[in-house]
Amino acid sequence: MMRIRNILFVIFLVIVIVASLLLWRLNDLDLDGRRHEDFSFTANGLHLAGTLWLPDRPALAALVLVHGDGPQDRTSQGGYAPLVNSLLDAGIAVASWDKPGIGASQGNWLAQSMEDRADVVRKALVILKGHFTHISVGAMGFSQAGWVIPKLSHREADFAVLIGGAVSWQQQGDYYTDTRLRLAGVPTEERKREVARLSRSDDGLFGKQQVNRVDLPPDLTPERWAFIRKKRHADATKDLRGFDVPLLALWGANDLNVDAAHDAAIYRETVLSNNAANRIIVVPNATHGLLKSAPYNAQLTRQWPWYVTLRFLLEGRHAWAPRVLDTICNWIAARGTGW
Repeated sequence: MMRIRNILFVIFLVIVIVASLLLWRLNDLDLDGRRHEDFSFTANGLHLAGTLWLPDRPALAALVLVHGDGPQDRTSQGGYAPLVNSLLDAGIAVASWDKPGIGASQGNWLAQSMEDRADVVRKALVILKGHFTHISVGAMGFSQAGWVIPKLSHREADFAVLIGGAVSWQQQGDYYTDTRLRLAGVPTEERKREVARLSRSDDGLFGKQQVNRVDLPPDLTPERWAFIRKKRHADATKDLRGFDVPLLALWGANDLNVDAAHDAAIYRETVLSNNAANRIIVVPNATHGLLKSAPYNAQLTRQWPWYVTLRFLLEGRHAWAPRVLDTICNWIAARGTGW
């Protein structure tokens, strides 16, 4: 009888420990419990609704988040939560807002140019600097932010962090298409022909002044067509050559969306020597968003099987590549001390 009680006690203890670990990890996904306040403002004539999350101790630095592509709200549908919690734990305040037309924000994000997006970031930085007058205030952006953040100057941002930033819209699109075909098992030469064919097709489609809905592929709306048409020749190289904001730029070595080696080389050539604090890093075994590539690599998170999504929910900040969040937080904290 005593043996059965001991076994039951051990089982109970294991359940309690596992449940405690799960609750601890799930806290990474919770931002409601963090100190926060409203961060709503007007930019380009639109009311944009957001949140400013505050660390539990006096902030060492503060930043605004610059979204990548797509209809993202202030938390990127919850995907930012582990990152934001990591930044808060490191003493870094974080502000983010719903894209135009998403959540509580006015407008239509598809109507924005990259200069429009940069203007929004500039306005957000002014507001954040008004809130924090004695610490460094900067921007952290993802993917498509590679055409936004390089438009900032050191007068507007004290530092910048860019994750998975692309340089050329056309080159990034070709890389994305080639990778999609490679993952589908298409041979190399056939991929080259298909990428060239699609490029010629796009020249015709996006070269038009306007199109009828029937002329568009089924997954491309007129609004998205207009959005891409305005940006298809975007290239950040010129902006990068004059970029004078201290910069930490990171890519995942296994990025399926952006050619990490190619774009990191451009950053090394154009901005690395602009400031002693600049760091250009390609993170081994990491995805477009710097998650661990073995379980999480996909071109879109909606392509994850259910069990990968579950794993992300359980891993929280530990879904990121080893030490990458520490690298980001330590670099930003160093900017806050003026080093």
